[in-house]
Amino acid sequence: MNRKILLSSIASLAIFSLNANAKDTNKINSVDVWETEIVSSSLNLGKDSIETKQADHLSDLLRGLPGVDVGGSHSMNNKIIIRGIKDEDINITIDGAKQPNVDMFHHQSTLKVNPDILKKVNIEVGANSVVHGELGGSIEFETKDGKDFLENGEKVGAIVSTKYNSNDSVGASLATYGKITNNSDFFIYYDHIENENWKTGDGTKEKGREGTIKNLLLKYGIDLDDTQRVSFSYDRLEDEGDYHPRPNFSTAVNEAINVARGAQADLIHPTEYIRNTYTLKHTVDKGENLLINSSLYFNEMDLTRHESNSNRRGDVFNAVVENKGFSTKAQSNINYKDILNTFTYGLSYDVQTSEVTTDGDAYGDDEEAKTFALFIEDTIDFNNGLILTPGIRATKYKLDGVVADVSEKKITYSLAAEYAVTDSFSLLASHTTLFKGAPMQEVFASYRTRATTQNSSIKSETGYNNELGFKYIKDNVLGADNIGILTKYYVTKINDDIGFNNAYQMVNLGDTKTKGIEASFAYNLNDFNALFTYSRMDSEVLYTGEALEQETGDTFTLGLNYQTTPEIGLSWQSIFVKDENDVKDIEKEGYHVHDLAVKYTPKSIKGLKVIAGIDNIFDKAYASHSSFQGDLRAFGDATDYEPGRNFKVTLSYKF
Repeated sequence: MNRKILLSSIASLAIFSLNANAKDTNKINSVDVWETEIVSSSLNLGKDSIETKQADHLSDLLRGLPGVDVGGSHSMNNKIIIRGIKDEDINITIDGAKQPNVDMFHHQSTLKVNPDILKKVNIEVGANSVVHGELGGSIEFETKDGKDFLENGEKVGAIVSTKYNSNDSVGASLATYGKITNNSDFFIYYDHIENENWKTGDGTKEKGREGTIKNLLLKYGIDLDDTQRVSFSYDRLEDEGDYHPRPNFSTAVNEAINVARGAQADLIHPTEYIRNTYTLKHTVDKGENLLINSSLYFNEMDLTRHESNSNRRGDVFNAVVENKGFSTKAQSNINYKDILNTFTYGLSYDVQTSEVTTDGDAYGDDEEAKTFALFIEDTIDFNNGLILTPGIRATKYKLDGVVADVSEKKITYSLAAEYAVTDSFSLLASHTTLFKGAPMQEVFASYRTRATTQNSSIKSETGYNNELGFKYIKDNVLGADNIGILTKYYVTKINDDIGFNNAYQMVNLGDTKTKGIEASFAYNLNDFNALFTYSRMDSEVLYTGEALEQETGDTFTLGLNYQTTPEIGLSWQSIFVKDENDVKDIEKEGYHVHDLAVKYTPKSIKGLKVIAGIDNIFDKAYASHSSFQGDLRAFGDATDYEPGRNFKVTLSYKF
């Protein structure tokens, strides 16, 4: 019986790393330590190529995925967008700990993750399963474990690494790992980065970027027996610096707004962001019979800004958002008369709270949201080429909020189908219904103290996501060892979109609809891999007739990787984005940007690794279409431009 423990019945297509993964099974004497594998419902990116990117920002990891973009160039602004849907409407976890989807501040992002410590990122592009819920899909970040670094016979080891970016940061990290007993391992990691003000492609010095980022990760795991593991992790990330009041706007516009409000042009807000995540995980892996992953977690995000009363609400503004909960997901197989059923089932419960103070006094009322969900999904393989995956999810949601008190119960469902026309070619289809209850407020919003009118009739956001597509994977064709093609057409409808009216009352505004195409083509030949992707989206806010602000232009990416010798690997990535003019009052300029990197692992110095690269080779002045763009009234061009040309070098030594 073939084991089929699946994250989604039709989600994962490993087309970019088919050769690489096959080769990895033969690796015995070496371990690639700072690699990250990116798996999405649109493709699977090879982990070696991700390591070579020297990711400093989540955009370095995720922008090559069809349907996914990351807006924001500032360290305080990693805004993940999936098919035009913001990360507040995406289910995001780190080592099983759900991250709060409360909007901390509309000028910055909520999520902060250090790409350096990630072992794997699993992305569901669009909600095509009932396992995770939410409107836009899910992102699961998994950090490294101590045993991931150990080579044969090793008991303990360490890695020291330094980084240099010409535009403009330096950093270093130290990691130690090993076994305390034969069945337990540990991992201790500390990373320190100093950021300076960098230049855009047209030579503009963007100020308000000077800051320090620190990350501490402690992990300890015990293998109870051959089938069970318990692990504890503590992840602390700090971002502290002299930042502009609005990190998603250009320096020029920040200064213009400061002057208009009677402040000095170079006003900055000393800002400190701290995320603490505690996670207790339990895994049961009994092979084909049963796989269970359970997590008990506590997550806290603490954001403090020293505003010097520039916003007329005090000197020290502080927000604390907490999320605590439990989740468990089990997968098991039942084989009956040549029909294989792979059941995925489980539950989740989380409580999110927010508390805001100014100079120690409450700023608006505290809020609390509770979510409890049960789900079950059955992937049915009829052993004739047809796979059906029905699923159902029951959610209970309760919000005790400033502008709404909500208590709701909702049933959502999904049905996916895959049919193998041949051994190489399969047709795909899915339908998933959506649900999201009325959200908690943005914690730094001024309307926390103004929005005093309750709206007891507020409706939850509902809708559907439909997908049609095909995949083709074939060996020994077009001169390649193998090729892979995946294409999807999707339509996402969200009913009763929630927003605020002029009286700061939470209301249902109307419906939105998005449709698009995502495609990828991979070519693998010996030590050469090529990946081409294309994505297009067209959105409409039906109650205004306009496009979503996060709509992106047609996007093409090209990734090339070539292991020229056992010691040297080369990587090239190009992104081409067409103009986008459908968004009201905003003309998003198209751009093309190209990156080059080389990885050198000399055999003569075991443990040494050198990675060098150039980002934005041609020094292009550009902005992601998911970042803020356009003129801001009379203040000028507020576009959040990306860094210009950047020479990068990473040195690491494992001993």
